[in-house]
Amino acid sequence: MATSRWSSEVTEMFFMASNLLRYANDHLLQKKRTESESEETEHLEVDKEKLEQMLHVLQCVEVFVELTARRLGGNPLRYIIVFAVAAVKSSIRLCLLYQHNRVLVGSLGSSSSDAPTGWMGARTGLFFKQSHPKSRMSHHIPNKDMILAELCYTMRPVVHLLSLGVFKSKSWVPYVLALGLDLFSLKTLHKYEHPTERQAVELTRRKTSLLLYLFRSPCYNEFTEQRLMGLVNYLNRIPVVNMLTDGIAEYLPEWQSVYYYVWGP
Repeated sequence: MATSRWSSEVTEMFFMASNLLRYANDHLLQKKRTESESEETEHLEVDKEKLEQMLHVLQCVEVFVELTARRLGGNPLRYIIVFAVAAVKSSIRLCLLYQHNRVLVGSLGSSSSDAPTGWMGARTGLFFKQSHPKSRMSHHIPNKDMILAELCYTMRPVVHLLSLGVFKSKSWVPYVLALGLDLFSLKTLHKYEHPTERQAVELTRRKTSLLLYLFRSPCYNEFTEQRLMGLVNYLNRIPVVNMLTDGIAEYLPEWQSVYYYVWGP
């Protein structure tokens, strides 16, 4: 019974642990690579990479922390923790933006390097590819418009959560504010010249993530839910397909109840 009550948290804990182990492995591999770099370059890169690693670790643990807070203290504690994590992530992104001219900083799972990176085994001679390689900064320094666009994206979670506290979840104001910030950011960043491959991947991810607004309240509750459930009920009549749609119907309410599933990263 206890395991059933904590099933979501246990599942997320294993997912979190696998991601943290992967990043720990990457950290060890990066040490091997940086041995041959100059001290000046290493100093600049290490500061940037520490911030990016902190950001990725937070993305690994944020859902588990939210679920645990909700279980232990209900929605009040949950939103306090969610806001604290969002504020720290935004602060890290601001440091990357203003200290290292980093725009289009990737989220967990969207990393892509400009070339294969890794390290060579001293004894085996085998090349081990890094799952999340060190990012390469674009030589193109962002202008004021690009900085403003990235600032809007960076502050969107904090603005949304603050407005959510003022206007509550059924209001359209937090939704419209967040959507406006995302649209302005994407429209401006689309003009960004000479992005690295990793930045191009992140820009595509951000464009695709706009589809999530269909599943975000209050749009989901007033428009999407009824139509989606109608489609699911229709597909349930089709043999084999109903095995998939039954799972979607059961999982969707749980997915909807987690802030970082719907509104992350």
